Amino acid sequence: MPEVETIARKLRRAIVGKTVATVWLSGLPLRRPVSKDFATSLVGKTIRRVHRRGKYLVAELEPRAYWVIHLGMSGRIFYFAYGSDVPKHTHARICFVDSSELQYRDHRRFGLLVLHRVGRMSMIPELKTIGRDPLSPGLNAAWLQSLLSVCRQEVKAFLLDQRKIAGLGNIYVCEALFRARIHPKRRCNTLAMEETAALVRAIRKTIRLAVKRRGTSFSDFMDSDGELGDNQYFLKVFQMDGKRCRRCRTVIQRLRQGNRSSFFCPCCQR
Repeated sequence: MPEVETIARKLRRAIVGKTVATVWLSGLPLRRPVSKDFATSLVGKTIRRVHRRGKYLVAELEPRAYWVIHLGMSGRIFYFAYGSDVPKHTHARICFVDSSELQYRDHRRFGLLVLHRVGRMSMIPELKTIGRDPLSPGLNAAWLQSLLSVCRQEVKAFLLDQRKIAGLGNIYVCEALFRARIHPKRRCNTLAMEETAALVRAIRKTIRLAVKRRGTSFSDFMDSDGELGDNQYFLKVFQMDGKRCRRCRTVIQRLRQGNRSSFFCPCCQR
């Protein structure tokens, strides 16, 4: 989510008010094939607002429509003020009437580009099933405790479920659990209210700091200007296995949960 929020903030400054002149598509399918009328439907529309909902970018258009983008695992959005070449793995090129353009690149092709003609953003199908935003007022200890208390799932898996909280990825869940001193394998229904409140505070702080640092860049993430984020230099536990905890000097450990790695301090997160 911090990476998507970083891109959304830059696109709000770059493309709001601009009208689409032409659209070029590679013709290759992404997470699902791009609609045949996507290009013709986007041409002539003006970008009115850029929203972020969970890990989705949503451009609100005029005449009324919504252009939804999901970057998947390796998707990138680039903005060019005066146009650019089209390198390998570019799957969409959206040119505006002022000659600026956006390019969507994705070598794994797990992303999503779709246009919906609906009356309001809440009617977008991709957004109907996702949970509360980590920074929304609705994500509070009372609400989260009501879900955790009736769930026997491991807390790490719970937090990664986009149907519950939209936007948390593996990096930020590991970091938030460390801040809250909660072991990733704790069962949800064992968390006391005080621990849940600490977890909410940890989630908010983790996300806000990552947004301030413009996201975490390991290999794939760049913002729309091609710049890397800085959050990778401030991580406490993620991919720190074998190194000593900055808080207690215990060696950080790694374990497998499902198909993901979890990183934690066995002393701070008992």
